[in-house]
Amino acid sequence: MPDAICLFAAHAPTGHIPPHTAYYLSELTRCGLTVHLALSGCEEIPADTLDFCENTTITPWTRPNLGHDFGAWKDLILWGCAEQASRILLANDSVFGPFSSLSKLFARMEQKEAEVWGIVESLDVLPHLQSWFICFEHHSFHAPAIQRVFLQDFTPMTREELIWHGELGLAVACQTENLQTKAVWSDRQSILSRSIKKTNAMHLRWRQLLRTEAVPFIKTELLRDNISRLASVRHWKDALPEQSTFQTCWIEDYLKQNPPRPNRPHINLKGRLFYNLVEQMTGRTT
Repeated sequence: MPDAICLFAAHAPTGHIPPHTAYYLSELTRCGLTVHLALSGCEEIPADTLDFCENTTITPWTRPNLGHDFGAWKDLILWGCAEQASRILLANDSVFGPFSSLSKLFARMEQKEAEVWGIVESLDVLPHLQSWFICFEHHSFHAPAIQRVFLQDFTPMTREELIWHGELGLAVACQTENLQTKAVWSDRQSILSRSIKKTNAMHLRWRQLLRTEAVPFIKTELLRDNISRLASVRHWKDALPEQSTFQTCWIEDYLKQNPPRPNRPHINLKGRLFYNLVEQMTGRTT
């Protein structure tokens, strides 16, 4: 699709792109997407990043580190990066992967003829697509309610407010515009997830989603912070598809350079036992 665009948000104060993100970006270009890369926190793009972008035909943009991902996507929109596009993918650098073919994923979702689709649909608060990968098809991106979401002032918002006004706001906007939404994986498929709304499939079902290749990504937050303190996370290497060209050393290097956040949420022993039990029940491939 010649007018398929990806607006990619990356936190990059130094302007350097880590290998796992460079791999992801390259895979997106192989799917025929024209990628616009927002380097948040970067004032001057270093030579290695410029060379990478030139070799992969990616257009880099510098911007202040304000408004998180939605602020970056808004800037790219205001700079005209999404004009005249019939497919617009929103993505960010919060995942490792892909560990299997993205082109197959796009082909699979094209058959479902959704106007808006994502990798994971969550039922927390209200059904919504997780914003780290959302694709707008058939000019749905330019619907008035969708545009009102992206043209908000995200700069003063906290992370929690961004979820409410951005991620959940998009779900409400899709309903307002009567846009058909789909997901590669939905918590509707899990009886347990439907019962326990605050479970996150990218955490508690991470092994199953990887092994079945339903979702070819791991959240960086899961391996770095492991908020739910899941015992299975230490065995992440064993869950990766053997045929993947993604190199595990990229994850190891990232984790060495990015220790767990000191302010990550505290979870007591009862909570750890509960989430580990849920992960054992939902993390199986059968």
